[in-house]
Amino acid sequence: MADLLSLTTLMICFLTILTAVRFFGKSGLFAYSTVAVIISNVQVLKLTKYSMVDNPVALGTVVFSTLFAVDNILTEYYGTKTARKCVWMSFAYYLFFTSVMNVAVIHPIVAESNCVNLHQELKSIFSPCFVLFVSSLASYIVSQLVDIFVFSTLKKKMNGKYISLRSFVSMSFSTFVDNFVFSLLAWVIFAKNSISMTSLWETYIFTTFIIRLIVAALCVPLVKLCGAVILKKEKDNV
Repeated sequence: MADLLSLTTLMICFLTILTAVRFFGKSGLFAYSTVAVIISNVQVLKLTKYSMVDNPVALGTVVFSTLFAVDNILTEYYGTKTARKCVWMSFAYYLFFTSVMNVAVIHPIVAESNCVNLHQELKSIFSPCFVLFVSSLASYIVSQLVDIFVFSTLKKKMNGKYISLRSFVSMSFSTFVDNFVFSLLAWVIFAKNSISMTSLWETYIFTTFIIRLIVAALCVPLVKLCGAVILKKEKDNV
């Protein structure tokens, strides 16, 4: 069931990205990235279990992995500068969202029996562990910028050819970087009781990376399809 539900989520993400490209261009991709960062960081509070791996995986993994496809689309068709701008904008608005929601949590509770009061639920969702929050932000910035760098470097080396190969390599490498940086910071460097590197790899990195590799492979056709939509729009506007 979890496999099918996550596949459904991925298809929704793909359809949203295609719609964003078709009707809003790079602005639509900027908006998608911002919303997807927020969604994935809320979903990460819940675990799911896939049939192909033994250990549970954070639910936000699928949505977050699509951000690397957006990076590649922006880098390929709008330029490296635009892709980096998208990353920093998403980062800034995620900070804004988190700050505003944490202020909301601090607001005094209205103790009225006839009022809907979900204070504890909001507090649980929007007041995460500080270590996890910092680790998440750090891994996001590092991995996104790495993805743009690797993809653009491969583009130069391959003279703009082999976009499918470039997309898969850059997404695979950068998703590994994201997972590694987050896990290292959260469970070793900043953790009160750090775990061994063996446990870190087996429990937190390897399992999640398998899922991310699958998502990366599925995202490759999306990058090419979005490219076709962008080029057609440019041709129609000439």
